[in-house]
Amino acid sequence: MADGAPVPRIRARARRTAHVLRFVLKATAVNIRGRMEYPGDFAFEVVFGILWQTSTLAFAAVLLTRFDGLGNFPAGGVLLIVGMRLMAHGLFTMVFGNLSDALLELVEEGRIEGFFLRPLSVLTQILISRFNINALGDFTVGVTVCAMAVSQAPVDWTPAAVLYLVAAIIGGVFLEAAVQLPLAALLLRSPFAHGVGKWLDDIMATIGNYPLSILPLFLRGVFTFVLPLAFVAYFPVLVLLDRTPENGLLSWLAPWSPAVCLLLFLISKRLWNWNLRHYRSTGG
Repeated sequence: MADGAPVPRIRARARRTAHVLRFVLKATAVNIRGRMEYPGDFAFEVVFGILWQTSTLAFAAVLLTRFDGLGNFPAGGVLLIVGMRLMAHGLFTMVFGNLSDALLELVEEGRIEGFFLRPLSVLTQILISRFNINALGDFTVGVTVCAMAVSQAPVDWTPAAVLYLVAAIIGGVFLEAAVQLPLAALLLRSPFAHGVGKWLDDIMATIGNYPLSILPLFLRGVFTFVLPLAFVAYFPVLVLLDRTPENGLLSWLAPWSPAVCLLLFLISKRLWNWNLRHYRSTGG
């Protein structure tokens, strides 16, 4: 009996996970249907998301037509970095986008306290409280650029390479969440964290579209070990191009970028959970 004891717990946990997943999918579907009650507004937000990334599309077009590459990267490789980052960011905004503006509203309006009383994790409730339509525009641009890059990049697209590309994009989602979760935890206590989160988002959106090899050595270290942007697309594209990082010590770590992103997310989630256990509302 002792040896089989973990089995019922695993089954019970699997049932709970499946139940929560079904609830999340239903809540998301309801949110989307609710937003589509105003089709003009829905379409505008999608188009706005696409227009917001117009500069990225222009950059991709200029790169393909005017230059052979950037920072020892072929043009297709640079486009692959851009497309992967945009796809990851679009998916992040769909799933985790409420960690910023929506959470700030919940805190300022005093509604976050009610989330502690419901039989569902606070994080899950925050994530499903609103569906970010403009993320569809970001994701659409990312898919477009990534499709252009796949046709241009000097990569042998074997099934393993395609699977690694998908894993890297999912890893990029978790990496952005790993950066934003600690700030969301601080946002429960101070609105100042919202500005910091926006600032980091702007940095990742700007620097993440370029090979880090064009930056000075110090900044490459910052975006590898402090704000680990390198693991979103730069290292995975190096792997797909069959290249090694300039720093030989990282050559063994680059192929594991998706796993590194997931590990950082799990660490951030533990920090989030710790902060929730010590949360005190502004009303005392």
